[in-house]
Amino acid sequence: MRRTLSLFLALFTISTALTAQQEKKKTEALTPSARLAAAKTAFISNVHGNTIPFDVISSSLEGWGRFTLVNAPEKADVIIEITAPEESSGVSVSSSTKPSAQTGRMEQSSSSSKQLSFSSDVKVAVLDSKTKLPLWTASEHLRNAVKKKDRENNLVEAAQRLFSKLHDQIEPPVSK
Repeated sequence: MRRTLSLFLALFTISTALTAQQEKKKTEALTPSARLAAAKTAFISNVHGNTIPFDVISSSLEGWGRFTLVNAPEKADVIIEITAPEESSGVSVSSSTKPSAQTGRMEQSSSSSKQLSFSSDVKVAVLDSKTKLPLWTASEHLRNAVKKKDRENNLVEAAQRLFSKLHDQIEPPVSK
């Protein structure tokens, strides 16, 4: 009887110690890098701007196969938010009436101008889906370009560089 009681107490002590260790592991917060590395599912969101970086990063993530892409943020371990510049162009026309330098009479004149404004960064933020806290962020500066095709190519290149940074963060390249 005494031996059975001793064995029971020993098993109870071991069980209690294991339970305490499991509880400690549950309460220990994972670092952002560890949480990112542990993620299996991802939701991709185009937060703002041009869709080219979103398309490039989405297709790169699908090709990588590291994450299972899901269609809702609540189904994901991480949320990948992509923010890109929006190309906006505006034409302004102004007219004024002033005396002519040649005749001295009041004459109406008009002018027009076209303004292009292009924000200069593409940004990616990977958030924990439960806490919405950032696990990783990066941005790439866009090179200026006048032609639309060149601006689009610059967006593609910036998105590819951002994807490479994310890839290397999760799976660092092996040093030789």
